[in-house]
Amino acid sequence: MPGYKKPCRFCGKLVDDTSVVCPFCTRAHPMQPVCPYCVAPIDLSWVVCNSCGKPLTIACPKCGSPVGPDTDVCDKCHSRVRYRCPTCAAVVAPDAKKCERCGAKLKDFWKTQGR
Repeated sequence: MPGYKKPCRFCGKLVDDTSVVCPFCTRAHPMQPVCPYCVAPIDLSWVVCNSCGKPLTIACPKCGSPVGPDTDVCDKCHSRVRYRCPTCAAVVAPDAKKCERCGAKLKDFWKTQGR
């Protein structure tokens, strides 16, 4: 049913069930955990995505701590380790011209990120 709202799994505030990003806490995929690359549903205990095979946790390039699929910032040193498309919330490579998943142009997005 369009317009139906559910609580965000991160902050608990009500958001549309089709939201890609929570408008309150800005976390990606507020309804269920998904692979940050292919956006397939995942279980947070998995090591790799069962759809695309990519690792669900990555090491922070600054301090080496593991960073899981539900966050893009290292919990220890607070460095950004992943960037996400503002349209579909798929992970995008730094300075990519467009999102590989949805095709959104990212020129204005990088300006807001200070790049």
